[in-house]
Amino acid sequence: MRSTKKTQVLSKALALSFLLGAGGCVVLGYDFNKQPPISCERAQDCPGEDSDCGTRACEKGVCKYVNVKPAGESPLGQRLDDCQEFTCDGTGHAVSKPAPDQTPDDGSECTENKCIDGTPLFVPLEQNAACGKDKLLKCDGLGSCAGCTMPSECGDDGPCLKWSCESGVCIRAFEPAGTVVANTVTGDCKAEACDGAGNLGQIPDPNDAADDGDSCTADICKDGATVRESAANGTACGMGCQSCTDGLCGDCSPGFVCEGTACVSVGEQPVGAVCTENPDCMSGFCVQGVCCESACDGKCMGCVNTATGMPNGVCAPALDGNNPGGRCEGADTCVGGKCRCENGVQDGNELKVDCGGSCAPCKGTWVCNGDAGCGAPIAECCFFDCIGCGDETTACFDIQSKECFIGEQSKSFTGGTFWDGCAKCNRMTCICQ
Repeated sequence: MRSTKKTQVLSKALALSFLLGAGGCVVLGYDFNKQPPISCERAQDCPGEDSDCGTRACEKGVCKYVNVKPAGESPLGQRLDDCQEFTCDGTGHAVSKPAPDQTPDDGSECTENKCIDGTPLFVPLEQNAACGKDKLLKCDGLGSCAGCTMPSECGDDGPCLKWSCESGVCIRAFEPAGTVVANTVTGDCKAEACDGAGNLGQIPDPNDAADDGDSCTADICKDGATVRESAANGTACGMGCQSCTDGLCGDCSPGFVCEGTACVSVGEQPVGAVCTENPDCMSGFCVQGVCCESACDGKCMGCVNTATGMPNGVCAPALDGNNPGGRCEGADTCVGGKCRCENGVQDGNELKVDCGGSCAPCKGTWVCNGDAGCGAPIAECCFFDCIGCGDETTACFDIQSKECFIGEQSKSFTGGTFWDGCAKCNRMTCICQ
């Protein structure tokens, strides 16, 4: 599923909550009610960001929030594995607070996933705890399942999950979100795809329209359902010298004559008719096989109804999931009228906005223990046996705030032990974000 601008806002809000301290509620957004009036000519002049809790607007020359959701309502697009919960405050802002039940998953069965005061923490299980497909392998005390000689000892592969055994350690890899695996129902404008967490779900598929078998109709997936538009005038149909005119098959369309067994253009065609090159068209523009009203050469602009849902010959933004003329590079498709890697939205298999997956890699930085860093590790009782809890604070500081690539496996460090009612081990988790 593609996310929206709302997801970006919440991601930014989460980052801000770390800076302000995730231990309590944090109000995120610009408070126009408490600030002096801010003059504007349009909504974009107003500071802050739009979110599902409220949208910036410029009314009578003053900034304000509109489309405000009631207090307590949950905004769309928020993650459910970041130890944070967002709700609307009734004034257009999102409010964050720790959510101990929204634990992340680092992909290892040899760690216990926890939320401590709004911060994700991955605590290694004790050394020699059973792990692997048949529980024949052992945890190494550092968060990994070790002792494998082949991937099949680690677990079963699935359509969205692959196991590998590297240097005796089990590694689990998920297929990127949006990876299409199957299309079990033909013609429902949907396909089965991975969600990025090893699970299989459904996503819209613009190429899975129901085919009515009529050469003179174009079958299009639009808003999740099949709609039918007329094929371009001059489209071959039936047998011999027949072509489509206004969606019906019959004699050669106006401007075409029968030559042999095909209808052939005899001169410049009107907008919306079939063409092979620019001189075929009165407008002088042959785009994607039809005479177009303009050059229509934008990356996500199309002139044929199968790409835009508009009448043939009308230059319009492409429907989501299309790539008219192959102008978007690589595996990109159009979303909101822009190539996915250039649209300012985290979607497809992207790991962050416009990067990761089939786009360029995403750079981030190592953030340890939220914003507290390596100097404030989180203490966990380890009873009387604190094996594997040496002081690795220096190793943690070595990567804190250093550059990384989003998607790298989180790193856990220990900071030594102390006694406080029980033997406690200081633990630090560093996440690339």
